[in-house]
Amino acid sequence: MNETDTIPRTTLGDLFFALRVVAKDSPTTLELLRQHFCVYKKYRPRGDLLWSTAASNTQELNRLGLLTAASIPKTRRAYEQARDRPISISDEGRSLCKQLREDTAKAYDQMFALMFQAHPYLRHYVRAIRESELFVPVVTSLKDHLSPKYVSGSVLADDVSKRCLDVDSFLQKLSERLGATGRILSNDERQEISRRVSRLVDETIPAATTEEPTEFSKKFIAKLNDYFLPALFATERLSFDYRTHQLIWAFGQEWKLWQSTSDHPEFDGRLIFPTAKIEFLSSSEKIEKLTFDSGLSKTREDFLAKLYDAYLKVQKITKETYVLAWHLRAVFCFDNRCQETVFERLVEEHYTGSDDFELTLEIQRQKGLHDRPLRVGKRNIGLVRVGRKRTSNA
Repeated sequence: MNETDTIPRTTLGDLFFALRVVAKDSPTTLELLRQHFCVYKKYRPRGDLLWSTAASNTQELNRLGLLTAASIPKTRRAYEQARDRPISISDEGRSLCKQLREDTAKAYDQMFALMFQAHPYLRHYVRAIRESELFVPVVTSLKDHLSPKYVSGSVLADDVSKRCLDVDSFLQKLSERLGATGRILSNDERQEISRRVSRLVDETIPAATTEEPTEFSKKFIAKLNDYFLPALFATERLSFDYRTHQLIWAFGQEWKLWQSTSDHPEFDGRLIFPTAKIEFLSSSEKIEKLTFDSGLSKTREDFLAKLYDAYLKVQKITKETYVLAWHLRAVFCFDNRCQETVFERLVEEHYTGSDDFELTLEIQRQKGLHDRPLRVGKRNIGLVRVGRKRTSNA
């Protein structure tokens, strides 16, 4: 049976903010919550700005049983009619607010347990990533990921308008990218992806002939991810759109349950790997236990030796003495199953090196394509060299 779900277009920070606002002055209204969000995000609370932010967070908290609200508006016009309807905090909501004040980490764990129980897509994702990493070959480049013939948006638009997109090249490149994980693209998957891409071409022919080529190519790439990724992950029950994938990646990082990166030099795409152990009752939809065993204390043990091993691995791939800081960070975090924040904290602690290892950090002159720069103190680090010091035989 096919399940559908709507992961909220929000963040954990926004969810907890909305919960605190309502808890402080319950009952309140959508309009007052909207105004609070404007102040929180440093906007002037004019008109109906951020109405959808107030509505979507209220809808999710209502779904989780943390707030009590009447029907939540889905359009701007509906919001005008519902803006002054009451929103109240539930007993469960008050309890979670209390937990947030006393122990933020436990409050985040409780929110995860609630959302895990409420969202089928999240449960499928957790089951897929619980034992291993997940590689998502996101398309970000016409030339590199679609076909070498697409050197410009105009070439792509011309092929789409003629219904002659280079699908064979796309499938070949996709197969090569998956090969880094040992994954083989099956014939059934090839056929289903080809069918979906053909449908995308048919649907975008009008835009290909009327829109500016560069703008058209950006929209086409975004839609292509939505069309082929569900076919690629159907066997793992992750057949939802690309935007939902992105939202789940972000939630997992806020929860410190998994890390997502596009900077690992061995993978051309998005690599997501677990950074905590998630256990749930096999016969239910409830979380049993979360274990965070890759935090600061464990990763700090022999940190420079681990960093040196990661450096050698990146150096072997790139053949460079100074390696890109974000490559080193991605490899270290993947090998040690830790969060980027843990890595950066430990680099800050050990940047002077030790009796056995020395670090050379160079200021960033090239930005990472996808992820945050490596931040040490008040500097953005671009290149890193890790050396082992010679020891005396005396």
